[in-house]
Amino acid sequence: MQAEDSEAWVLASRVGPVARIHLNRGDARNPLGAEMVQALSAAVGEASGQSGVRVILLTAAGPAFSAGGNLGNLGDRLAAAAGPDGRDPIAAGNRRYGEFLTQLVNVPQVTVACVQGAAMGGGAGLACAVDIAVGSPEARFGFPEAAIGLVPGQILPFVAARLGLPAARRLVLTGRRIDAAEAHRIGLLDYVADSHQALGALTRQVLESVVATAPQASACTKRMLGRLPVAPLQASGALQGYLDEAAELFAGQMRSEAMEGVSAAREKRPARWNEAGELSALDLA
Repeated sequence: MQAEDSEAWVLASRVGPVARIHLNRGDARNPLGAEMVQALSAAVGEASGQSGVRVILLTAAGPAFSAGGNLGNLGDRLAAAAGPDGRDPIAAGNRRYGEFLTQLVNVPQVTVACVQGAAMGGGAGLACAVDIAVGSPEARFGFPEAAIGLVPGQILPFVAARLGLPAARRLVLTGRRIDAAEAHRIGLLDYVADSHQALGALTRQVLESVVATAPQASACTKRMLGRLPVAPLQASGALQGYLDEAAELFAGQMRSEAMEGVSAAREKRPARWNEAGELSALDLA
């Protein structure tokens, strides 16, 4: 792993047929803001164009894989002026993540994520978008967007494609977090290591299995998988139209309910719309 540039958003390296892309903001839990998404997109584009690369491996620094979207600069984002086309800049920024995930699922190489800790929101979506996800017992997943007034529209097609609609509904509509064992049970994780220390060895075994397959057969098989009716219309105009609409919904929520939701989360209090306390009177006997 390259370590000479501690300021880089991602670090890219290559060992034989494996191109590794390392999220490099561990101190901030690897937020998926504009700079990180741009760096990820550039690194994936470069890796996918290199001759002999069979696998693109995503890893992350620090205790968390990714905490998801960066809401620390909410005020600046709300105040940003519309672009020359009049489009809401929040919608445009949100849409770029869907563009990156579409890019990721369409590369010919097999994509693998090594999830060492929490993957929330867009981070969980990233784990869902790869071909194979490997996790440590400390891995945790959740989709907290609706709880803070947002819509996880850019990641929903990829989450539903991996988990199926019932599990996707359950997770995104409740915001409940799940551990590695539950993630493995529902298919979010393909493999779970016995311990944090064993994660590297397990990931290496998965990589060895991938590169042991015939290169053209592997690429063709992946392409055909993407064309199955159960796939999230990965390369189709229908998916792009959906993601465009989702970005506008996200921007609308950011400018309305999310203002209260994010404030409540920061202040560690229930949001004003949260009526869970009243459920104590509900008799379910």
